[in-house]
Amino acid sequence: MTDHLIDTQDPFEEYTFITKKTKKLSPYQEQHLSLYESAGVRFPKIGTIYSLKYLGRTKKDHLFEGGFKDFVMVEARPVENKYLENTEIGQDVDVLVLDVVETPFTIRGSISAIYESRVQRELVQLSEDDFIVGLIKESSPAGYKVAFSYGGVTLTGFMPNTLAGMNKLSNPESIVGKTLELGVESFSREEGTYIVSRRKYLQTLVPQMMKKLELGVAYRGIVTGTTEFGIFVEWWDCLTGMIHKTNMNPDYKMSQIHPGMAIEFFIKEVIKDKIILTQILKASLWDEIKVGMVLRGKVKENKNFGTLVAFDEETVGLVHSSEIEKHSLKFTPDTEADVKIIAIDRLNRKIFLSVPR
Repeated sequence: MTDHLIDTQDPFEEYTFITKKTKKLSPYQEQHLSLYESAGVRFPKIGTIYSLKYLGRTKKDHLFEGGFKDFVMVEARPVENKYLENTEIGQDVDVLVLDVVETPFTIRGSISAIYESRVQRELVQLSEDDFIVGLIKESSPAGYKVAFSYGGVTLTGFMPNTLAGMNKLSNPESIVGKTLELGVESFSREEGTYIVSRRKYLQTLVPQMMKKLELGVAYRGIVTGTTEFGIFVEWWDCLTGMIHKTNMNPDYKMSQIHPGMAIEFFIKEVIKDKIILTQILKASLWDEIKVGMVLRGKVKENKNFGTLVAFDEETVGLVHSSEIEKHSLKFTPDTEADVKIIAIDRLNRKIFLSVPR
């Protein structure tokens, strides 16, 4: 028989996730180890893989012989049975020793743990472009139970609600029973499960899907959220955009719109990775403004950081407090004022103003 040591500096740490009983040798076990060895009886070392002779199975366990004080027992569970389906009596099999108990003397081992450990190392080292395929089995208030296979091993995963999509799913049950591509975020040793993410996979689709967007083409998506200034929409599972309230179909009322509702829209503008949507194909002042233009607007209100000037419901600019102090300006709410555009932040839809000179 040949002993195969686990390829790790700390084999006990390596297999903590397999069983909470796994532990290092006690002083009592250390003492008996020398006695067993002096008598020609081998003492199994926890965290070591041994090549053992298969003796068959009882109702509860598979039995293996390796010259130890007793048989090595592998629990006859489905996860272990599948690795012994074609194994004949007397055949050598690699078995990992998980635990040794003195009273009554028992040696517990596992075959599946060997494969699970190898798979675990591979999974946590997957590149950003590598994904698994998992079955979403059931949902709970916290997330989803996921089952997936990798390297011939069936594993359990957990996907938090926050990682189930690009945005919070309006109907959490909508993905239960589906087989989806998922990314592996991490492995929880305490729970013995993998943390997986649908969002991680969807994020890789964004660049290629954004290239398919066309102006003037009608799209259909799902409302994921609403605010006082507009609604957020998701489509193609991975793209998200906003429809400002001034660009909404007048037949819609904000009070009637809710998450999960299907809605049609057009692409208004794409700025880097931000997509602006509209339900009305029209050119607005926001589409035409340029640095250097002088416009007449209505003073909305004075803030500590400056004065807000509105040109229409969608287009509002800011005269910063530094500009006001510099030129000794005074703005009265609800009055009109001529202002000059000095900068435009299209990504964040901000307009910076001064006064014409």
